[in-house]
Amino acid sequence: MNYKKMTISEIHEALKNKTLSVTELTTQVFNNLEKDWESNAVLTLAKAESLEMAKKLDQNFEDDNLLYGVPYLAKDNFSTKGIRTTSSSKILDKYRPVFDATVIEKLNKVSTVMVGKTALDELGMGGTGLHSAYGKIFNPRDSKRLVGGSSSGSAYVVAKGYVPFATGTDTGDSIRKPASYNAVVGFKPTYGAISRYGVLPYAPSLDTVGFFTRNVDDMAILAEASFGYDKKDFTSIDVNYQNFLKNIDNLPSTTKFGFIKEVHQALDDNMQKEYNQFYEKLKQQGYEVQEISFREDLLEALAPVYMMISFSEAVSTNANLDGINFGAREVGKDFNEIMTRTRSKNFGEVVKRRFIIGALNLRRQNQIEFLLKAKQVRRLIVEEISNIFAKLDILIIPPAPGPAPLIEAAQEFDQHNSPIKEYLDDILIVANFAGLPSITIPFIEIEGMPVGINLTAQVAEDLKVLQAAKTCETIIGRKNEVVE
Repeated sequence: MNYKKMTISEIHEALKNKTLSVTELTTQVFNNLEKDWESNAVLTLAKAESLEMAKKLDQNFEDDNLLYGVPYLAKDNFSTKGIRTTSSSKILDKYRPVFDATVIEKLNKVSTVMVGKTALDELGMGGTGLHSAYGKIFNPRDSKRLVGGSSSGSAYVVAKGYVPFATGTDTGDSIRKPASYNAVVGFKPTYGAISRYGVLPYAPSLDTVGFFTRNVDDMAILAEASFGYDKKDFTSIDVNYQNFLKNIDNLPSTTKFGFIKEVHQALDDNMQKEYNQFYEKLKQQGYEVQEISFREDLLEALAPVYMMISFSEAVSTNANLDGINFGAREVGKDFNEIMTRTRSKNFGEVVKRRFIIGALNLRRQNQIEFLLKAKQVRRLIVEEISNIFAKLDILIIPPAPGPAPLIEAAQEFDQHNSPIKEYLDDILIVANFAGLPSITIPFIEIEGMPVGINLTAQVAEDLKVLQAAKTCETIIGRKNEVVE
């Protein structure tokens, strides 16, 4: 039985009816991953551990557990006990954690099977998939195009159907933009709804744990399994997460959708036409769709503010990767020489560049001039978003101005020099600044390549954004796509 196009619920039924065993399923997954090893999407396979677990799970099936025996891959910045965790950086090449991240623990408790770890842009810093220390990852539909990052490997394996879901992290758009480029579902929950304990950090005030799936129902199943307060994570909050799947089809008829006029007008004519047609379909279903305004000066500030804050936080949170306290170590005569040689040899160019910018922002004389002002502008952006959600329930956002860019024209976030309105590439950041739940689902195709649509709701309205996503998924009619 070919599992690649099966949903989590369909896999559950196959295991329940014994038309497929957990061992057979897990073996098929490894066969598919090994055949495509040169894609660089996967860094480590937990083959022995997974097959041993699969044999145990075959002995005692749990009928009421939809995730029982379901295989998945974890982004390689999630700590996995005894299993190599590199965050796609040479400095962590031999790191094997002595504990599991909380979300891995939760998935273990519902008897999922983690088959391995996926590549990412090094330490989560990058939006292309081209900056893993272990090789570039390309779009599975067109190797001349970006897969997107930083959760590049996770997006790739779900798009290919190798696993029905994979974990990711989202600091600016690192789940939701790759989802757009690969015709999969990418969900960034409310900040703190899923514990970040045991996840190697990039920028803690922005980082959010999430998932990739190929349909919205599967995402609801994972939200139920992973949400919850964790005392080990000081950013953790208790979001009501009961009965996501049971209530997924119950979007209230009074739900108000909206879109940002300035962003819509910056899209090209074809994209504007597609969005306008979609808004009409929503109205035909009885939903209100309204145009709202967002201060354009704040839209234009999204990228600079994000860089100021995230790069500065990255310097602080990765300070232990110095060749002394943690990670690989190069030879040197003293602390300074060891640290300099270690970081020079074991960090990639994107990480080095961002650390330099972040360190500059953290200098005492620059904190007031740059970093403090960036935080003040962030507060203005959050206030603008709050004003928007006083008028509507679901904000519709283009997760990207078009399909995945060609690699030859690709630019990293901090080298952006686009002729289009820059905030078209950066608009998803608003959800990270305000801690909002935000989901990208498949939408249309342009030039034979997918483009997603993003839905964002107010803090703790995770059920509502999943309900809206399910409604929009039904209207659009695209789900469970697999790249052969």
